[in-house]
Amino acid sequence: MASTSETGHAKNIANANLVNTYITQLGVIYNPSNPNLLLANLQAIYTTSFTQQLAVNNLVPPYSIAVDNRESIFAPMSKKITKIRRAYKATEGVTQAQLEDFMTIARKLKGIRKVNNLPTTDASVEQVHHSTSQLSYDQRTNNMDLLIALLQNTPNYNPNEEEYKVVTLQLEKSRMLQATQNVANAFVPLNQARNTRNGTLYNSHDNLVDTFNKAKDYIFTILDANTIQYKAIAKIKFKKG
Repeated sequence: MASTSETGHAKNIANANLVNTYITQLGVIYNPSNPNLLLANLQAIYTTSFTQQLAVNNLVPPYSIAVDNRESIFAPMSKKITKIRRAYKATEGVTQAQLEDFMTIARKLKGIRKVNNLPTTDASVEQVHHSTSQLSYDQRTNNMDLLIALLQNTPNYNPNEEEYKVVTLQLEKSRMLQATQNVANAFVPLNQARNTRNGTLYNSHDNLVDTFNKAKDYIFTILDANTIQYKAIAKIKFKKG
């Protein structure tokens, strides 16, 4: 299952709504000179952020499903390669040099570097994580193609077992290609949605985190530090990264 946490983003948005609720309770005493800190503007930032986070949430499942499906297609290949090697070794006329060629391809086909897709506020980092993973699967598919070419050019390779036949492997390669493409198709809109959301929360001039931290600073100028409201608002945190 793809692991991408949206918890930090959702927490910032929820905290924005909480601060707006406190400001509403303060009434007319909340009267900042900075127009960006007016309640109407803070509510607009919250509403936009909430809508954008919802858009991201709706796009995460299709991407996760595509990633999981790709893994389910690629994962069995490592064990299958071992059996194909035995079938290849048992083929009449196969030389030691051909076996070494087979093993060179097999090692590349089995190997894939795990990419940790850690939560981040930087969409460009998410893009790098995805691109690195995508490249790894593209390389494995290419190595599958090389393996098929080797088997096709081995005159006596014609196993009776369907799962080891060249035509079966060609079908599996097609499934690999499609699964990888499905991941790319699901990632593009998700990455765009994250980029838009991250701009509102963290990167724009009037982003949520900076604006609401300033609103808190203003609130602390009009409330006594010993009041319940002051202490409650002080516990509300807005963080980047």
